[in-house]
Amino acid sequence: MKRNIYIKCSFLVLTALLTACELDYAPENTYVDEKVYRTEKTAQAALMGAYQRLNVFLSGAPQDQNNYSNTAFVLVAGDMATENLSAREKATDFLALQSSEYSNNEKDGFVATIWRIGYNAIDYANNVIKGIRTYGEYDAQIQRRHIAEARFLRAYIHFQLLVMFGDQALLGNQTADGIVIQTEPYNGYDPDRPKGRSSNAECWKQIVDDLDAAIPDLSEEVPTVAQRVRANKTVAQALLSRVLLYKATAADNKEELQRAADLAKTVLENTGYTFSANSSEYTSYLFPSNEYSQSDGYPNPTARSNEVLFFEPSRIYTDNYPNGLYYYRKTSYYIPTTTVAAYDNGDVRGTSLLVQGSPSDNPGDLTSAKYLGGNYDDVLYMRLAEVRLTLAEALVRASGSVSQEAVDQLNDVRQRAFPEGMKPDRFTTADFLTTTDFLKTVLRERRLELAYEGHYRWDLMRTNNLLGDQQLGSIASNRWNLPVPEYEMRLTDQLIRQNSGYQE
Repeated sequence: MKRNIYIKCSFLVLTALLTACELDYAPENTYVDEKVYRTEKTAQAALMGAYQRLNVFLSGAPQDQNNYSNTAFVLVAGDMATENLSAREKATDFLALQSSEYSNNEKDGFVATIWRIGYNAIDYANNVIKGIRTYGEYDAQIQRRHIAEARFLRAYIHFQLLVMFGDQALLGNQTADGIVIQTEPYNGYDPDRPKGRSSNAECWKQIVDDLDAAIPDLSEEVPTVAQRVRANKTVAQALLSRVLLYKATAADNKEELQRAADLAKTVLENTGYTFSANSSEYTSYLFPSNEYSQSDGYPNPTARSNEVLFFEPSRIYTDNYPNGLYYYRKTSYYIPTTTVAAYDNGDVRGTSLLVQGSPSDNPGDLTSAKYLGGNYDDVLYMRLAEVRLTLAEALVRASGSVSQEAVDQLNDVRQRAFPEGMKPDRFTTADFLTTTDFLKTVLRERRLELAYEGHYRWDLMRTNNLLGDQQLGSIASNRWNLPVPEYEMRLTDQLIRQNSGYQE
């Protein structure tokens, strides 16, 4: 991928993708679509617009760092309602995420914003798929790759919406309402043909089918770390491994769990990505500080970890391009001191990545150094540490026994977190009397390693809170997912139903 194409995409797509800008009106854009999707250069620019919408959905609004009304906070939700993160009383939106007590204003406010931005991003992907199929006149192999990337994006967003909004989708309820599946570009609202939610089983199938269809046509090339902002074959395999683990956990589907393990192993066998055993990897390459300063101006990071599979860069060129999450400010949420106690003595993830952050905003509270620069930090979506832990968990769940291979994966991640001279003893298979003992240990390691990367809440849900997290444990399980926006129910005359835990 040439970097200049990615840079220019956010400007070009404003005119190129008119179909995805207003979702209340049917588009009239045949001429525009034909111009955009005919050539490789313009079609790729449109595809980059779809990636940008994924970034807005997962990690925030890049256009205005102070405009929270256009921010989905999806990754933040992955730690809210857990012992990893606490909301402040004045931050009512995050307090609702933490308590699962939503007012109608919140259902039509930030909850509806998450839903809207997610489906807007899906619509971008759908327009790319249809536009290239209809008007593409460039190299057929490149067309297939572009369509495969768009299917990857569509699967990723459907998946994230499902784990948030699907009624007990992570608890194995296959027949309950999932989400609305969208596989065609939005063509205006038709009150005579409103679309309801598909079942959780149908949603899982669509997500898996999209990824299975995408993988053969994706590139096998491993780009430089700075350019890992698009899906290749390995990235899609990593996502499918995550999807299958999430889907199969509650149902204990051995076949899907084994496939999740096989995919994770394939990812780890790709020598283009490497896992460092040095504890300095966290602060030097995975989460380096890109804090803005008056003397240095905006940072321009050049060193990134080769363990990264897929991420949103803090900036894509030398001018100010604000992206990223807002943990460091601590005005809306903070890291409780109990989280610090969860890390063993010497674990750099506790000593170096849990920090004061802003000295002026609630200086007595902690934040995550993973996002210490606020708008100027990379946001990691997939990396090898997660894949290693997925392999460890999936192997044990699929086989019903604790193998040395699974223990080795757990050890590699855990050992890396400690400097030389302070590393704990390596686990052996004899340390785990039951598979449950091992699963609790690997889930705990996922909590410590992947904190604030959008995983912990969903891990607790899919395992029925196996770790006994007190915050999630205080909420009825049919309210672990988010409520459906009231607006969507009114618009479809209740064809879209509210989730069972929120029905009055």
